[in-house]
Amino acid sequence: MKKYLFITVITALFLSSCVKDEQPQPAPPAPENYSDITINELITKDLTNPYYVDGMGEGADWIELYNKGNKAVNIAGMWVTDNPGTEADYVQIPEGSDNVTIIPPKGFIVLICGASDSGGTDIPTSITDGKIFLDMGLSASKDNKVAIYTPDKTEVDISGDFNGLEDDKSFGRTVDGTGDWATLAAKTPGAPNDGSAPAEGTLVINEFMASNNSWNVPGDNGDYPDWMEIYNTGETAIDMGGWYVTDALDDPGKYQLPTDNPDLTTVPPHGFLVIICDGTGEGLHASFKLSGGGEEIGISKDGITITEGYSFCDTGCDLMNPGTDNSTGRDGDGNASWVVYKMGSSREPSPGQANN
Repeated sequence: MKKYLFITVITALFLSSCVKDEQPQPAPPAPENYSDITINELITKDLTNPYYVDGMGEGADWIELYNKGNKAVNIAGMWVTDNPGTEADYVQIPEGSDNVTIIPPKGFIVLICGASDSGGTDIPTSITDGKIFLDMGLSASKDNKVAIYTPDKTEVDISGDFNGLEDDKSFGRTVDGTGDWATLAAKTPGAPNDGSAPAEGTLVINEFMASNNSWNVPGDNGDYPDWMEIYNTGETAIDMGGWYVTDALDDPGKYQLPTDNPDLTTVPPHGFLVIICDGTGEGLHASFKLSGGGEEIGISKDGITITEGYSFCDTGCDLMNPGTDNSTGRDGDGNASWVVYKMGSSREPSPGQANN
């Protein structure tokens, strides 16, 4: 009897170890595509309608970065300098919350350089009020270039030489991300370098999760809420304040987003806004939750007519029900086709970031 008991215990332990080894492992985080980041435009003295007025009432210098790739890139940890080759002069881009340091595909970020506070003291390298400040200034009075590096200080891109650049003129690529460097006819921080008005876009539902047990979401309370992600398809920011979101297409005005906080509700060009569906009914927290069994999801500009809406369920609906810890999203931001993004796969849910 003891012999059989011994064999049973050994067999159980063996099977237990096999089952453990066969459990799916989380996919490793995708490396950042730093090579897609280019220096796109810069200015050494911004006087007329400056991009940023500092505490002394003066326009600060700035550097515009462009993501020429098809995936979002987080530039936190990269290094910037106006003295390439001298590491002591490199300035590191800090970490930020609310996706401030993420550049969407074909998108822009502006780095503010050499700004001062009201006492004339240089503002340290920081992220404040959703803007990135670098404790370095730009000067056209000497031979100069700007370079950007990966976190391990491998050079990614370098600008042309802007020695002698006129006040209030910007120096940039004639074609975003790839063109030759020249003094531009118009400064366009955060927009294409052709000087024309940026293309207007639309707001679309880009991704959603109706049953969440594992995913933290930008702006949540750590309780794994349901969520929907809104995407701006154009080149200009769109304030979603006053728009409505709903989980019932016959009730377009179910929850209205705040009208008095554009910093909270503005969707940047080719950027994202995550609406948390936790039933709270405050700010970006909708007054309803999504049903893991399937239902409807929509947005409305006026609360009367559905601007865009879908049903989702297991069969026979507009979109597939994603299931727990999975999301349903567009196959590429803003694209017409939809797929299910599955936890633990190479294409996972990505609230507030580009769809993989």
